[in-house]
Amino acid sequence: MIDRGEPVSIETAEAAEPIEAVVRPDQTEAGKGSGQLMFKRKWTDTLRVTFRAVVKVKGALWGSIFISIMIICAVGAEWIALADPNAQDIVHRFAGPSWDHFFGTDYLGRDIFSRIIYGCRIAVLVAFGAVSISSIIGVFLGVVAGYNEGKKLDYCIIWLFDIVRSFPQIILALAIVAVLGPSLLNVVVALAFTAFPFYGRVARAQTLSVKETDYVKAAEAMGLRPIKIIMRHITPNIMAPVIVCLGMDMATMIVWESGLSFLGLGVRPPTASWGIMLRNGYKYIWTSPWMILWPALAIALAMIAFSLFSEGLRVALDPKERER
Repeated sequence: MIDRGEPVSIETAEAAEPIEAVVRPDQTEAGKGSGQLMFKRKWTDTLRVTFRAVVKVKGALWGSIFISIMIICAVGAEWIALADPNAQDIVHRFAGPSWDHFFGTDYLGRDIFSRIIYGCRIAVLVAFGAVSISSIIGVFLGVVAGYNEGKKLDYCIIWLFDIVRSFPQIILALAIVAVLGPSLLNVVVALAFTAFPFYGRVARAQTLSVKETDYVKAAEAMGLRPIKIIMRHITPNIMAPVIVCLGMDMATMIVWESGLSFLGLGVRPPTASWGIMLRNGYKYIWTSPWMILWPALAIALAMIAFSLFSEGLRVALDPKERER
């Protein structure tokens, strides 16, 4: 008997790598049956096919390249930066771009290029950290609420979402950071707390449709516990729209972190942050425009890159869009 799983379209079969066929050892010996083939696709093959579909989207390739550069700069800032981002050289302050200082120096003579590189680390940590925490919490609560539609647990979770969403997100983040104090960890916590209801709403809406499918009904008929049904059968099948939202939210998190740092509620000086660099450059915009130009350009490029990449993800994960 051959178990082929779900039907695979011709286009998907041609785009994907060959499917691995696994034969159960206990069924291959004589007298124990004719053998059972199980067709399984490795997760690396799925990731490869998805990435190929993403880079085919116009602009998504450039977004992927810039995001990769940001991650490389965040990981290897010590080797990429030209100098210590906090090293002061008062004699050469307000210097313009040169071979010694690619982006010039600030009001304390610190190398702006090095501070931009180290600022990538803060941006990446905040973007991935806040989005990861908020998505994990939001998706879990959303799936639980959707699976228990109409019950008290569903109403309580929706009530929690509505309370958090009733406040403007940036105002709520400002209030949380003001109470906890300015630091990188507090910024991540504040941004994650303001964003998790959004993922919860998306996950709940997807769960309401997925839980009516045949494979979920079959799992319930077999007597599986609700937590296993949620984790094994529902959550993996609602992640496509959530993943697209992740890419879009990362750009927002970078802007909010920069805004909090600009207001003095983000990471503390002298830590290199694009928001802190904007605040310092604003004071000397007529004396040295380089101080505000480069961090503003970095923030803008990061937003564009994540937006293009998320658009590529949306097309790659939507079969109807991919066929166009």
